[in-house]
Amino acid sequence: MAGIGFRLRKIFGKDTYVDTLRGTVMAAAIAGGPIFFSIICLMLLGLFATFMTGQEMDLFLVTLVYVFAFSLISTGIIQLLITRYLSDLMYVNEIGRILPSFSAVLVLTIIFQFVIALPFILFWEMDFFYKLTTLILFITIGCIWQLLVFMSAVKSYRIVFIAFTVGLCISFFLAMFLGDKFGLTGFLHGYTIGQMFLMFVMLARMFTEFRSAIKPSFEFLKYLKKVPLLILIGFCYNAGIWVDKIIFWFSPEGQEVHSLLYAFRDYDTATFFSFLTTIPSYTYFLVKVETDFYGHFRGFFHSILSKQPYKQIKIQKKNIAISVKESLAGLIKIQGVVTLLCLLFSKEIAVFFGIPILGTMILEKALIAVFLQMLLLTVMIFLLYFDIRMQVAIVTGVFFLANIGLTLLTLKLGYIFYGYGYLFACLIALIVGYVFLNRHLHQLEYHTFV
Repeated sequence: MAGIGFRLRKIFGKDTYVDTLRGTVMAAAIAGGPIFFSIICLMLLGLFATFMTGQEMDLFLVTLVYVFAFSLISTGIIQLLITRYLSDLMYVNEIGRILPSFSAVLVLTIIFQFVIALPFILFWEMDFFYKLTTLILFITIGCIWQLLVFMSAVKSYRIVFIAFTVGLCISFFLAMFLGDKFGLTGFLHGYTIGQMFLMFVMLARMFTEFRSAIKPSFEFLKYLKKVPLLILIGFCYNAGIWVDKIIFWFSPEGQEVHSLLYAFRDYDTATFFSFLTTIPSYTYFLVKVETDFYGHFRGFFHSILSKQPYKQIKIQKKNIAISVKESLAGLIKIQGVVTLLCLLFSKEIAVFFGIPILGTMILEKALIAVFLQMLLLTVMIFLLYFDIRMQVAIVTGVFFLANIGLTLLTLKLGYIFYGYGYLFACLIALIVGYVFLNRHLHQLEYHTFV
């Protein structure tokens, strides 16, 4: 996403309040992606869809949570591999191979999403049209996740912002209109149409940007042998984000919303709100962190390839280390302020979202956990720049397994400990990742030349 980050920085560089605001909103929208817009849409629907009963709204919300959770896990398995392949194509300027690869990814995504969702759909005791719409939405959201990877190669990032905005409006207004006419199924129809609009706009942008053959090319699958660890990393990180929620859903604390659908409202609401608080950090990372780091990263390897004196190489190495430390410090300051403010007003936030008093404790832990998770993701991205995949696999594996083990432990310890599993899983993985990163930076010349 560094390419988009550089283009967004041009807006900030115009030094006018309007352009700064415009750049901030666009960066936040692109950084937040579908989840950011969906949460806004769901909040608006919850506020204005008074014709829906509480039970119907619960079923609708839990349906969407399952769609987003399992689509992230299923598509996340292959996203890093696709990102690596796409980066290699752009590096050697073989732009003509992007669209055929994208077509292949889209075909595989549709088939894979359909196959993994079908057993659930078949055994789900629900209205046929509601189930069919859920399946379509699941496939659509999966395609959107993959489209976002390829959007980093698209020059017109404004289209992405406009598509998200219009898609949100369509989802909201059609859900309101069809929900009022046809009830819960119409409500889901309306929301799904908005997401399909978003997907088709992004598809159109891809096909107009890269005017080449669209016949699917499955060449990227060769990277399964070349960089297999990226599959493990993608699965462990995305599954690690959701595994604690899934454990709580199907624990004694979980409540059955409908056939096969379970939720733990106190935990879900607290963690989902906490995710929203990271939007400023994601924005900062997109516009500032990755672009600065990438500049120093390229400078270091350029100094080696151009056979500059060792003294100059050491200066470039020092610049990378400084960039990493300044980036992490900047993220800590920005996210720290947001998290601190939310902690100070945690009771008021809990009341607004209908979280019980005891649930405030979960909210406070979740706020700290997503703060740590943001830092963890940043450290992982730095490690991936240096292509030390084994270390990243260890970090994500620790995150995933620690979240499982610690969450199961907190279930035995009781309600007041809920949330500590996720929090300490993020902390442990962050420490492991930072140790790897710090060690690699100290030995950068050795790892580069050996």
